[in-house]
Amino acid sequence: MDNNEQLPEIVANCDQEPIHALGFIQPHGALLGFDRDGRLLARSANATEWLGPLPELGEPVTDAHLSPLSRQTLRAALADPHMPLESVECKGVRGDRFDLVLHWSGEMLIAEFEQLALNTPAASQFALYAQRAIQRLQANDYADPASLLQATAEAIRAMTGFDRVMGYRFLLDGSGEVLGEARRDDLPPYMHQRYPAGDIPAQARRLYVLNPIRQIASVDAPPVPIEPPLHPRTNGAYDLSYSVLRSVSPIHIEYLKNMGVGASMSVSIIVNGKLWGLFACHHMTAYRASHAVRLSCTVLTQVVSILIAQIEARQRALNERRVHELRTQIASELMQADDPLAGLAVAAPEVASLLASEAVMAIVDREVIALGRAPVADKDSLWALAEHMANSRQDLLATSSLSADLPTLGPLRTLDGDAAGCLAIQMLGDARITIVWLRDELVETINWAGPPDKVIARGPNGVRLTPRGSFEVWKQTVRGRSREWTEMDQFAARELKAILQDVALHRMREAERARTTLLATLGHDLRNPLQAINMAVQLMGRGLATSNDTAKRVEGSTRRMQSLINYILDVSRIRSGVGLGLSREQVGLKDLLESTVEQNRLTHPGITITTQWADDLGQAFVDQDRFHQALGNLISNARQHGDMKYPIELIAHLDDASTTIEVRNRVIAKPAMPFERLTDPFKSGSLGNPNNRGGLGLGLYIASAIVKGHGAELSGNFTETEARIRIALPR
Repeated sequence: MDNNEQLPEIVANCDQEPIHALGFIQPHGALLGFDRDGRLLARSANATEWLGPLPELGEPVTDAHLSPLSRQTLRAALADPHMPLESVECKGVRGDRFDLVLHWSGEMLIAEFEQLALNTPAASQFALYAQRAIQRLQANDYADPASLLQATAEAIRAMTGFDRVMGYRFLLDGSGEVLGEARRDDLPPYMHQRYPAGDIPAQARRLYVLNPIRQIASVDAPPVPIEPPLHPRTNGAYDLSYSVLRSVSPIHIEYLKNMGVGASMSVSIIVNGKLWGLFACHHMTAYRASHAVRLSCTVLTQVVSILIAQIEARQRALNERRVHELRTQIASELMQADDPLAGLAVAAPEVASLLASEAVMAIVDREVIALGRAPVADKDSLWALAEHMANSRQDLLATSSLSADLPTLGPLRTLDGDAAGCLAIQMLGDARITIVWLRDELVETINWAGPPDKVIARGPNGVRLTPRGSFEVWKQTVRGRSREWTEMDQFAARELKAILQDVALHRMREAERARTTLLATLGHDLRNPLQAINMAVQLMGRGLATSNDTAKRVEGSTRRMQSLINYILDVSRIRSGVGLGLSREQVGLKDLLESTVEQNRLTHPGITITTQWADDLGQAFVDQDRFHQALGNLISNARQHGDMKYPIELIAHLDDASTTIEVRNRVIAKPAMPFERLTDPFKSGSLGNPNNRGGLGLGLYIASAIVKGHGAELSGNFTETEARIRIALPR
């Protein structure tokens, strides 16, 4: 049988080993297990050696067994299963001092008698050490977790006496990096070395959360079996997850021996209920810390966990505040834009600033724009990425290795070459919007504590995945990967997605309101001319009106109806994205302006229009009818809302870049809203305006669309006495 055929069994040997239920304890103490009635169900094989005579299995403890304090402590725990269980110091049959540590494992009360060394200081001394260490930690304002881990490693070594104490945190890939170290001077440093995720398998990580401290007194000590080997009531293994004497996996013993370690202790750093990191204590010979020392380390590490949570919360709050400020700016710019693509182009600096990247791209349907400094030569790959997200129903995609996670995708480029990682969000709606942030390759040299890959080999415990035999620094150069996308990066991306959804919802509501208003307005304003036509026909039928009078009334009403319908059709085309269908040609601009002025003078003989321009305004590439319509709407707007005791001025002049056409008029009162808001077709007060009775309030909106359709710019400026609306037409 080759190694590959053995692999499933080998993995089960290592990564799925039931390390909490091996059925053995370490030999520096004894274990007893009782049911809820106080009957002895299990005991370690060395129990009578340490504790003297014991009841037979199935019998309760009597005054002939154990010390009085031990019996009293056991009876109190059995009488009140919910009582907090604290350790007490008691004596064994030979006068040995023990820490009696109790805990419940299901329906079994487990009593562990852990031997104390003769020179073990009092528990109060270690409580004092812990208190002083905590005060020192809390007195400093740590800018990052690394400096806090360093200070704590030094404090734990001072309290415990271990040869080496390392503080390390787990990274996103499960590996651990040493960020703090206190050691004997003659030991080699492990600072900043990386330990692979497989060094601490999943079941060990679970135990580190359940039981935050773990001690191995000697890697050479033979384990002591529990009798009987299986639970007499359940016929299953004993669950020793919370045990202080629980024996050690043979594979882990081999791992420690390969490191040259004789004893170890680990203290969990748990932040927000998750295993954040560990303090790993190593001694080169057999060594153990008392229960009081371990409790002091546990309390100290709990404070460290709180301080780490505070450090990360401060950093998160700063980042969230920055993202919120950018979100407000982006939302404002997108809301004011005519369409998503234009809004994203305006908001490009803020979108790019949401998170660190080398390039940001936006794909709106099939349109691609760079939001910042980035090439757009890889449109096919960007479209493919958007399609992949849509087909797989991913609204967020984050990868630090495009080549590994999306091997069929073409290259995505930044200014420095092919990107290694990308973070993308997508929103599906009337327009499919995909935003992609790209990061360059980060060539990283990792200092592993030995080669990170386990190998299949025959060791003391058979053929299996063996622990590494060497812990010399093993350098690995990692290529093809970018910096990892953090939770904060993904939070910022989701915030942008939320903005896009809000804007899309706002546009949907606006579109629905527009449709409703258009239909209501059309129905309302068509009623009057229809009634006029009906009345004219009835009068003619009764002989009360001549055919000429009727024809004039019908013609006037028909023109009014046609005007309304044209307005509605124009707005419908603009809002649907169809456009006004401009047919542009070269026309003489002066003739066009004079024709517009003349027609408005004839239509409204009571107004005065003055003109000012040079004899030769040159040619303009425009749709003559539509441009005439836009100018007419601007003049009509001046007539309806201006002070007609003063003339309307139409001024045109040329410069090197553009032709400027300006409509000026005196105002009765300065408008209460900015010009951009006045071009909204459904602004408040559009209908029923006393200055524009019977109008739809759509003139400026249509004029704005016509001007923009010519690649020109329409702007407005108001003072207390004057309005100026300007068209800047590129030459």
